[in-house]
Amino acid sequence: MAKGREFKVGLFAVLMLGSLYIGFNYLRGLDVFSPLNTYYVTYTNISGLSKGDRVILNGLNVGTVLERKFSTEDYNEILVTLAIDNTIKMKEGTVARLAKPDILGALEVQLILNPDGARILENGDFLGGEMDRGIAEMITEEGLTAANSLNSVVKKINDVLEPFASRADTIALAIDNFKHFSDSLVYMASTFNSGMEQINLRIEYVTDSVVAAMGGIKPLLDEYTALGEKLNAIDLESRLLRMDSVLLGTQEFMSKLNSNEGTLGKLMTNDSLYNSLNSSMTDLDSLFIDLRENPKRYVHFSIFGRKNRPPADKKKK
Repeated sequence: MAKGREFKVGLFAVLMLGSLYIGFNYLRGLDVFSPLNTYYVTYTNISGLSKGDRVILNGLNVGTVLERKFSTEDYNEILVTLAIDNTIKMKEGTVARLAKPDILGALEVQLILNPDGARILENGDFLGGEMDRGIAEMITEEGLTAANSLNSVVKKINDVLEPFASRADTIALAIDNFKHFSDSLVYMASTFNSGMEQINLRIEYVTDSVVAAMGGIKPLLDEYTALGEKLNAIDLESRLLRMDSVLLGTQEFMSKLNSNEGTLGKLMTNDSLYNSLNSSMTDLDSLFIDLRENPKRYVHFSIFGRKNRPPADKKKK
């Protein structure tokens, strides 16, 4: 009974360790269920490369670091074992570069493929080893030079500022004047902003007035548009032709009227008709006077007949 319990505890521990390994590698982006090939690479210095660090190809995690150990008795070479996805076909001449992407980041092995290789590498082959100079190494190597250069720059700055130490009061006065000038500029800027606000308000008022005026003009424009449409609908050309013909006829009529041709022309230019009419009117007037004074000469009624009457005498002049 105790052995069965120990077996169950051991099996549970193995399952938990396997789950922890699978989960850890899954979180690191490595598929533990895909078949892996083992490759080897040698470095003279791995700069703190640890087990489980990533193997990167073009930014994609394709493997992990399995083992690191010295490969010689002089401890001058380190053999690193890499587990890489077997779907990645690498040719001879592929380089495993040891790099550090940033100062705070962990080390990683970057694969640099050689497309012109003679053959495809197989499980257990060696890759070329290469180290990338990281930012930390560059700071370490150039730190002393930078410090010396900084000391030199500080000394030069002290030499430049030393003459100004004796003129501190003048410099302070100049700074005060500059501050006063800057305050004046600020006041002028605020005044200018206030003036611009007033101008903007006036422009807005004028704009609103123009918009209101345009709103009043719009109905008038609509009426003019309607009037123009009506005028366009009228056949002005034919009407002008008629007016032209009427004017021509009137001109001909006035020309004939001013000439001796026709009745009206002769009436206006010849006084004989006027004299004849005047004489006729005089005779007619005399006839009416005689008719009024002697009606029996012109109207006679008799049962037994009538007597012939002599005609009335002409009116004495």
